[in-house]
Amino acid sequence: MEQAITKEKKYRIIDWCWLICILSFVGFLVENIWNIFTSGRVDNRNMHLPFILGYGLAILGIYLFFGTPTDNHGLINLSYKSNKVFLYVSYTILVTIFVCINELIIGNAMEYLSHIHYWDFSDVPLHITRYTSILTAIAYSTLITLFMSLLFDKMMTWLNGFSDNMYRIIGFTLIILLIVDLFISFDTMIKNKDFNLIWHIELFKKES
Repeated sequence: MEQAITKEKKYRIIDWCWLICILSFVGFLVENIWNIFTSGRVDNRNMHLPFILGYGLAILGIYLFFGTPTDNHGLINLSYKSNKVFLYVSYTILVTIFVCINELIIGNAMEYLSHIHYWDFSDVPLHITRYTSILTAIAYSTLITLFMSLLFDKMMTWLNGFSDNMYRIIGFTLIILLIVDLFISFDTMIKNKDFNLIWHIELFKKES
């Protein structure tokens, strides 16, 4: 058995690698679906590979800080409360704050290093600077709370059922490739002071 991320849950490191990769791919798809509705196109989302590592890493961070809604064995422990409504509401609020802080840090860091606006929520009500907004953060945190409550443990249990060497080799190789791609892509944006647009497909013209 490999070393677990936490003492309470026996989730293997390799299972975390796979979950992070899966969610990073889902994040890539979600952003492009949003892109279709807002600009009528899909693109590489500044990465070389069809993964956005931040989505997978965000779930890892949320688990380490807050656990799951009803099993708060993270750094902030609310599991002494038995009221499920309190647990879910407080969990969503904590994740909302987590999302806002991370969006502010990443957005401002990229603006400082590359002089680009990585994303812009200026037109969204209740925005806090251009890089985060209360409404979008609540939307993200609600989806995350539902995922952590309904799917997280099921997915990790399913992944734990794989034990062959190929599963480990592919998982570790993939997570390394995603990390390397993240550094290369961000380095490209910082050096060029521009987005790392490699490919895009115009599906339709968005009316102005």
